[in-house]
Amino acid sequence: MEPSRGAEPAQVLRGRRGRGGNLRALLRPADPPLDVEPGVDRSKPFMILLVDMDAFFASVEQAHHPWLRGQPVIVCGDPSRRGVVTAASYEARPSGVHAGMPLAQARQLCPHAHYVEGNPEKYVALSLRLLNLYLTFTPDVEPFSVDEAFLSLKGVSLEQAGDIGFKIQRSIEERFGLGASIGVGPNKLVAKMAAGVRKPRGLTVLDGAGFRSWFWPREVRELWGVGPRLAERMRSLGMSTVGDLAHAPVELLRGAFGIIGPKLREAARGEDDTPLTPYHRAVMAKSMGHEVTLPEDCSDPGFLEGTLLRLSDQVTRRLRSEGYQGRIVSLKLRDARYVTRFRQRALTEFTADCTPVFHVSCTLWRELWDGSAIRLLGVTLSQLSTAGRVARGELFDRDEKRGRLRDAMDRVRDRLGEASLIPAGSLTHQREMSHVPFGAVSERRS
Repeated sequence: MEPSRGAEPAQVLRGRRGRGGNLRALLRPADPPLDVEPGVDRSKPFMILLVDMDAFFASVEQAHHPWLRGQPVIVCGDPSRRGVVTAASYEARPSGVHAGMPLAQARQLCPHAHYVEGNPEKYVALSLRLLNLYLTFTPDVEPFSVDEAFLSLKGVSLEQAGDIGFKIQRSIEERFGLGASIGVGPNKLVAKMAAGVRKPRGLTVLDGAGFRSWFWPREVRELWGVGPRLAERMRSLGMSTVGDLAHAPVELLRGAFGIIGPKLREAARGEDDTPLTPYHRAVMAKSMGHEVTLPEDCSDPGFLEGTLLRLSDQVTRRLRSEGYQGRIVSLKLRDARYVTRFRQRALTEFTADCTPVFHVSCTLWRELWDGSAIRLLGVTLSQLSTAGRVARGELFDRDEKRGRLRDAMDRVRDRLGEASLIPAGSLTHQREMSHVPFGAVSERRS
């Protein structure tokens, strides 16, 4: 069978709205099948999704700092020193800036960009929250990188998998204000390559026929796992496109590339039997906490109290986002001499409200503090329980109104970023504490 040339992929979906989209109408009838390995059970279908976060590091900074949205953002090391670009937002990419480029060159190409020092803790924290979101759709989730994950959906059709992919995309946008491109296919290879067909915010669904129609006419270097040098060797053997590789004799490939030769041919034909390995099953957290090293050693009571307010706010917000309440508040204090002290106290009832946690944190801090300069503060809640298991004490109208207000504030911050609403008592910390991510700073979760 000759590969089709130049056809647009009918399986590509982008910007689909609602549930009324007819995915089945977009799928072409399957081409005659390629060789199928014996033992493949077609009666128990499963589909693979690859979720690829768009310009993840830069997008996280834009979500965390709303004034950066729509602006060219370049994430790097210390912007005042020499270094390389870690990530560039889509607004910066038309200037030619890309990851790995020297900062000096990036500044020449895009002088008006916002250069932001990267925060690995923030990105890892968001990545973990995304994984927890994926687990609400399927227990079979395999992280592929900090901004990519494979999901396995058992017993679903291609159309159903596409619908689930759209729901995941929408959930990511609503909860985190981030964009993701998603590929759907019968195996990991097809899903991975489909995710790159349309970016950003693309949703591409490919069956075997769709893979062949879209990728066979394309350059062989577009095949997942084929780098520039390998592509050059293939071209020297007359294999310029993915379709050429798919039809190359196995003996030729084995002689030229050894044992990986036949595997390359299988990949070019959209065949992949790599299993998906779930990274974990969801387990209940025992504690959640945040700690922060202050910009400089500090003995200002007002600043320290504001720091505790910000930490208490972020810890309880994390509890609420994951459906937990806690009862034991722990305070960690490290002074300028690196002497670390701890103290904890039980609340009268389980809570995910910032106010009681902050009050107890301040009490513990005053009991521990001897007036010397402080280097680090941390707040942790333990003895956790899921909110549904706790006998709620907030039965009065006043508490219910406060709860509704708190939920509304959480939704605003989910949408507009953490800096959109912060406790008034920590306003002086907005710049100093902007690096503290909602998710974890040296977070302890056991």
